[in-house]
Amino acid sequence: MFIRKYLIVNLILTLGFSSSLQDVFDNAESLHGFDKYLILEEGETYTGGIGIYEGRIFIEGNGAIIDFEYGGGIWVYADQYNPAHLEIEYANIIDGAYYGVSYAGTATGRIENCNLINNDFGLKFFDTVQVEVKNCNLIGCNTYGLGIYGTTATVDINYCNFWDNAEGDTQENCPN
Repeated sequence: MFIRKYLIVNLILTLGFSSSLQDVFDNAESLHGFDKYLILEEGETYTGGIGIYEGRIFIEGNGAIIDFEYGGGIWVYADQYNPAHLEIEYANIIDGAYYGVSYAGTATGRIENCNLINNDFGLKFFDTVQVEVKNCNLIGCNTYGLGIYGTTATVDINYCNFWDNAEGDTQENCPN
């Protein structure tokens, strides 16, 4: 009986303190030169992924958890007609089925002071993206912590830690 009550209370608390990342994205306003400035709350869990295909976006993580629940992660795609830029700071990005964060096309961005844990790939980069990754931890990813597909992506990686990634920490020039 005690276990049943504990599970019910835990479920209610989990649902009560969990928000959709898509809802936060949809309701975000512009700030500090960004088209959308998402402010996540410390200690809160945000579920689900988002797709970014235009604009300058900033996610102020404040130590919050972004849990993809083994679904898609955050993807950023840009082309010559629709530039897209994503910056993320201080977020815990977990349980992405394919990746935690992926940049493709001509997207640009920065990921700083984040933990990417238990994703298939922590980070994936394609095409001619330009991204800076600084002071991040890529931990326990099912394939690689970081993958760079092709030879034209520019990814500047500084002060990052990789450990317990199943097939390795990094993979460059992955076959498509």
